[in-house]
Amino acid sequence: MTLRRLVSIISCALVVAACGDALSGVGDLSERIVHGDPTVPPVTTTVAAGGSGLSLTGVSGDMIWVNDGVGSSVDGLTTEQVIQQVWLRSDGVNLYVQSSRDEIAAALPGVEFPRLVPSTVTHVSSQLVFDLQAGTLGVSAASSFGLWSAEPYSIPRSEGQLVVLWVGLVTGGGTGDGSIASFWDAEGRQLTWASGPYEYTLFCRTGINEDACFTMAESMSELSIFSYLTPLETTTSQP
Repeated sequence: MTLRRLVSIISCALVVAACGDALSGVGDLSERIVHGDPTVPPVTTTVAAGGSGLSLTGVSGDMIWVNDGVGSSVDGLTTEQVIQQVWLRSDGVNLYVQSSRDEIAAALPGVEFPRLVPSTVTHVSSQLVFDLQAGTLGVSAASSFGLWSAEPYSIPRSEGQLVVLWVGLVTGGGTGDGSIASFWDAEGRQLTWASGPYEYTLFCRTGINEDACFTMAESMSELSIFSYLTPLETTTSQP
């Protein structure tokens, strides 16, 4: 997806708050080795990021999607059935429910994920986020992804969790024009934009420069594409 890069500095109080408590919504560790499928678009070129900071590289089969082991098959299920399937795993207390990428792609049709990520990312965690009162997906955040340079929680989050992506639902029938709003705080930079039925918030921790953060936002591709990175082996451990 090509996004028009229009930067406007805005007051994002709610999003800033999410950078604190919501960063904790990453868990349930499972390891898997993945390989590529020839139908996946080539995504292996390293992109130089201007200024200081990490370079970017394409999502590859070496990345471990740590929550794929917790999900159930979505074959033949409707969107509503997939959401209910995940909700049944909820403890009713934590609004983040660990979910596989296939479940998220089925629950949020057309949802997107960055095709380019920091070159040091080795693990991706993923959740669906619920309104605990209604048992339905949240609006401001319906899904989240954490991009880590190590197994989640094996090192402090401030060191290992490089990027967080939240996906919310656009209300009022709007689809967004792809314009990106940018906000900076002590922990890092946040980009927010709406595309299709979803609103995306991309948090890049300090150390990832502005150009790299924007390049990630501009490289969004449908999450379902990455389902072709098929697991060869899966093991699961407690969060």
